[in-house]
Amino acid sequence: MGRTPASIKRIQTELNLTPEEKQTLKLLYEYDGAWTERELRLKCPRRDAILEAGLLHSIHTVIGRLYMLSVTGRRTVLRDASSTLIAPQRNLDRAYIRLCMDDYGYQETDQTNTRDLEQYGGKMELFERVTPQGVALVGGVMSGGGFTRTTVERIVTRLRSSALAHGFRVILFTPSPTRGRALAQKHSSMLTVLHHLPGGTGNRLQLTTFGPPKDDAYAGPASSALLEELVLRKKPDVFPAQTLELLRSRRAERIERFMTDLTADRVISAEQLWRHYMLHPRDLKNVRYVEAVMHPVYSRVSLEVKTRFYLASDALQYQDDNALGHAAGVGEMRRMMNVPTGEAFQLHPHRRLARDAPDAVFHSPYGPIAFEYDTGAYKLRTVQSKLESFVQQGYLQTIWGTANDRRVPTIQGVMSAEEGARGEVILSEWWRGLPIS
Repeated sequence: MGRTPASIKRIQTELNLTPEEKQTLKLLYEYDGAWTERELRLKCPRRDAILEAGLLHSIHTVIGRLYMLSVTGRRTVLRDASSTLIAPQRNLDRAYIRLCMDDYGYQETDQTNTRDLEQYGGKMELFERVTPQGVALVGGVMSGGGFTRTTVERIVTRLRSSALAHGFRVILFTPSPTRGRALAQKHSSMLTVLHHLPGGTGNRLQLTTFGPPKDDAYAGPASSALLEELVLRKKPDVFPAQTLELLRSRRAERIERFMTDLTADRVISAEQLWRHYMLHPRDLKNVRYVEAVMHPVYSRVSLEVKTRFYLASDALQYQDDNALGHAAGVGEMRRMMNVPTGEAFQLHPHRRLARDAPDAVFHSPYGPIAFEYDTGAYKLRTVQSKLESFVQQGYLQTIWGTANDRRVPTIQGVMSAEEGARGEVILSEWWRGLPIS
């Protein structure tokens, strides 16, 4: 059982940065957000050495490949890498709006023409700029496919009165040709929505490149009794029973199971591809995937993961990275509980429309069991409310999966205290690799 390239930590080489290089990388993090390949070439003459040292992440987006500071880069460049944390998706969004404004020639205001419009935006990422339509508040988001209708409605609700009273416009950039268009027409007196892709195609999806192995032995089982013993001795719970059984199957059977599971779970991470199927990306023929850099555990800023998410459909590329990680977490729970895919296990893809609907339901022979995944963002009163709701809805049990190992005993206590609540709290880490190389 080797280790997949996706889960190998980058072998980093020590690099002594000059003061100028440190300042440039600091500005990347605090202002630019991310660089295009052209910007990387212009701003970093030693770009190859900086990439080899692991100071930057490279990620494919709807506007092409971008480069942003990694955890290693933050620790090298910033005095306190945690207190100034900016989420990876926010960095990509900042790069997007910056590039959009550059393409449209929007200029920053100065003391002679500023109107202090940013006071009206509050904590929203809106910038006062000089545009052909006058001084305006400008914003833009590319993560998750751009601004949602709810977000645009919230912006309009907050700013409409001020914009009309003080005579300024709100301009929003989006990679989507349709999102926000209807609202822009409805509120044309103050809102403009611009579809723009600076240097990109609008397609975040990539496809795996199939490369059948030349070694016939590779077509056989991925596991053996000796290797299982080596792994399980270190961490007995690393493989659920259904995973162990699958790893004893031939490569073709593991590929077939992966495709079946992908249809059911909708999202499978690169780490899950290796740990549960012992497959490489080259084993998959034209399977969709997107790249992501994220913090899979809420508030644990030191844990940053760069991964691939394999997707069951094109539409999933427009999901927020956290939503993709959430789906992978639910799939990890299913495997850990040894629940097979099929009609008995049903996801709730539109769960946000029903606040108290669980992420998935397993219709066991004894009754329905609720599956709920939590990155650690839920407040304990929310956990209590959900557990209470699941009891009232008649679920036999609740399987609560958390990404944070420290929360397991805490949520167990909440579950024990909730009248009628029964079930189990498990640690669900979709990004986890193997304990040995």
